[in-house]
Amino acid sequence: MKKTPSFDYNEEFEEQLLTEEELDKVKAKSFINLMSEMFLKYESEIKKSIIAD
Repeated sequence: MKKTPSFDYNEEFEEQLLTEEELDKVKAKSFINLMSEMFLKYESEIKKSIIAD
């Protein structure tokens, strides 16, 4: 799944100014969002593989 490049300069500046702990939280939130999107996209395939086992 490709992620579109971010051209939001405010977001880029905020990331540069974050502490390492805050940046970890932002990355974790991004990861959770990505996993949620993937689960919704592949939900039917996941159900099939769980039921088949």
